[in-house]
Amino acid sequence: MRVQVTVTDDGGKTFEGEVDLAPAGTRRGAARRARPTPAPAPAPPSTAADGKLDFGLPRRAFLKKHARGSGPAKFAVLLAHMTGGKTGVQVKREAVAAEWKRNRGLLGGNFRGMYATRAKGEGWTDSAGRGTFVLRADWRGALK
Repeated sequence: MRVQVTVTDDGGKTFEGEVDLAPAGTRRGAARRARPTPAPAPAPPSTAADGKLDFGLPRRAFLKKHARGSGPAKFAVLLAHMTGGKTGVQVKREAVAAEWKRNRGLLGGNFRGMYATRAKGEGWTDSAGRGTFVLRADWRGALK
Protein backbone atom coordinates (compact mmCIF):
# COMPACT_ATOMS: atom_id res chain seq x y z
CA MET A 1 0.00 0.00 0.00
CA ARG A 2 1.35 3.45 -0.89
CA VAL A 3 0.59 6.38 1.47
CA GLN A 4 1.33 10.09 1.52
CA VAL A 5 2.82 11.41 4.76
CA THR A 6 2.90 15.05 5.93
CA VAL A 7 4.80 15.94 9.11
CA THR A 8 5.22 19.35 10.75
CA ASP A 9 8.11 19.85 13.20
CA ASP A 10 8.20 22.12 16.28
CA GLY A 11 9.67 24.94 14.21
CA GLY A 12 6.72 24.93 11.79
CA LYS A 13 8.56 23.29 8.86
CA THR A 14 6.44 20.86 6.83
CA PHE A 15 7.87 17.66 5.36
CA GLU A 16 6.00 15.56 2.81
CA GLY A 17 6.65 12.27 1.08
CA GLU A 18 5.26 8.98 -0.16
CA VAL A 19 6.11 5.56 1.19
CA ASP A 20 5.17 1.92 0.55
CA LEU A 21 3.79 0.12 3.59
CA ALA A 22 3.65 -3.65 4.12
CA PRO A 23 1.45 -5.50 6.61
CA ALA A 24 3.03 -5.86 10.05
CA GLY A 25 5.29 -8.90 10.30
CA THR A 26 6.03 -9.05 6.58
CA ARG A 27 8.41 -7.30 4.32
CA ARG A 28 7.35 -6.87 0.73
CA GLY A 29 5.06 -9.86 1.18
CA ALA A 30 7.78 -12.23 2.46
CA ALA A 31 7.53 -13.68 5.96
CA ARG A 32 9.96 -12.23 8.46
CA ARG A 33 11.24 -13.60 11.74
CA ALA A 34 9.71 -11.93 14.72
CA ARG A 35 12.18 -9.73 16.56
CA PRO A 36 11.79 -8.61 20.11
CA THR A 37 10.64 -5.04 20.33
CA PRO A 38 13.50 -2.85 21.57
CA ALA A 39 12.99 -1.07 24.84
CA PRO A 40 11.96 2.55 24.38
CA ALA A 41 14.83 5.00 24.50
CA PRO A 42 15.18 6.87 27.78
CA ALA A 43 13.85 10.39 27.77
CA PRO A 44 16.53 12.90 26.82
CA PRO A 45 17.81 15.12 29.60
CA SER A 46 16.05 18.44 29.89
CA THR A 47 17.20 20.98 27.37
CA ALA A 48 17.13 24.69 27.18
CA ALA A 49 14.13 24.53 24.89
CA ASP A 50 11.87 23.04 27.54
CA GLY A 51 12.68 25.79 30.04
CA LYS A 52 14.44 23.64 32.65
CA LEU A 53 17.94 25.01 33.03
CA ASP A 54 20.08 24.04 35.99
CA PHE A 55 21.68 27.25 37.23
CA GLY A 56 23.14 25.23 40.10
CA LEU A 57 25.67 23.72 37.69
CA PRO A 58 29.19 25.08 38.02
CA ARG A 59 29.73 27.90 35.54
CA ARG A 60 32.10 25.89 33.31
CA ALA A 61 29.66 22.96 33.05
CA PHE A 62 26.75 25.33 32.34
CA LEU A 63 28.69 27.09 29.60
CA LYS A 64 29.88 23.82 28.10
CA LYS A 65 26.29 22.63 27.90
CA HIS A 66 24.58 25.83 26.69
CA ALA A 67 27.07 28.38 25.29
CA ARG A 68 27.09 27.63 21.58
CA GLY A 69 26.93 29.77 18.52
CA SER A 70 27.98 33.37 18.17
CA GLY A 71 29.78 35.63 20.62
CA PRO A 72 26.57 37.55 21.46
CA ALA A 73 24.75 34.28 22.23
CA LYS A 74 27.63 33.12 24.45
CA PHE A 75 27.59 36.52 26.19
CA ALA A 76 23.85 36.18 26.92
CA VAL A 77 24.30 32.64 28.30
CA LEU A 78 27.23 33.76 30.50
CA LEU A 79 25.19 36.70 31.80
CA ALA A 80 22.26 34.36 32.44
CA HIS A 81 24.41 32.09 34.62
CA MET A 82 25.93 35.07 36.44
CA THR A 83 22.43 36.34 37.32
CA GLY A 84 20.92 32.92 37.96
CA GLY A 85 18.53 33.48 35.05
CA LYS A 86 16.93 36.46 36.79
CA THR A 87 16.07 39.46 34.67
CA GLY A 88 16.86 42.97 35.86
CA VAL A 89 19.93 41.98 37.93
CA GLN A 90 22.77 44.37 37.11
CA VAL A 91 26.23 43.00 36.31
CA LYS A 92 29.29 45.18 35.75
CA ARG A 93 31.25 44.93 32.51
CA GLU A 94 34.44 44.15 34.45
CA ALA A 95 32.80 41.12 36.09
CA VAL A 96 31.63 39.77 32.72
CA ALA A 97 35.07 40.34 31.17
CA ALA A 98 36.76 38.55 34.10
CA GLU A 99 34.43 35.53 33.82
CA TRP A 100 34.90 35.46 30.05
CA LYS A 101 38.67 35.43 30.56
CA ARG A 102 38.40 32.55 33.08
CA ASN A 103 36.31 30.54 30.60
CA ARG A 104 38.09 31.61 27.44
CA GLY A 105 38.60 27.99 26.36
CA LEU A 106 34.84 27.46 26.11
CA LEU A 107 33.84 30.95 25.01
CA GLY A 108 36.73 31.62 22.65
CA GLY A 109 39.14 34.54 22.60
CA ASN A 110 38.69 37.68 24.62
CA PHE A 111 35.47 39.42 25.57
CA ARG A 112 34.53 42.11 23.07
CA GLY A 113 32.12 44.95 23.72
CA MET A 114 30.38 44.29 20.42
CA TYR A 115 29.03 41.01 21.87
CA ALA A 116 27.00 43.00 24.38
CA THR A 117 25.81 45.44 21.71
CA ARG A 118 24.72 42.66 19.38
CA ALA A 119 23.06 40.70 22.19
CA LYS A 120 21.17 43.87 23.03
CA GLY A 121 20.16 44.15 19.36
CA GLU A 122 18.76 40.61 19.52
CA GLY A 123 16.73 41.53 22.62
CA TRP A 124 18.57 39.07 24.88
CA THR A 125 20.24 41.65 27.13
CA ASP A 126 20.02 45.34 27.89
CA SER A 127 22.20 48.02 29.40
CA ALA A 128 21.12 49.57 32.69
CA GLY A 129 23.77 52.24 32.26
CA ARG A 130 27.28 52.61 30.94
CA GLY A 131 29.27 49.47 31.74
CA THR A 132 26.31 47.62 33.29
CA PHE A 133 24.32 44.77 31.77
CA VAL A 134 20.98 43.16 32.61
CA LEU A 135 19.35 40.04 31.27
CA ARG A 136 16.04 40.36 29.41
CA ALA A 137 13.16 37.89 29.42
CA ASP A 138 13.88 36.86 25.80
CA TRP A 139 17.45 35.72 26.57
CA ARG A 140 16.55 32.07 25.92
CA GLY A 141 16.64 32.89 22.22
CA ALA A 142 20.44 32.77 22.58
CA LEU A 143 20.20 29.04 23.36
CA LYS A 144 19.02 28.11 19.86
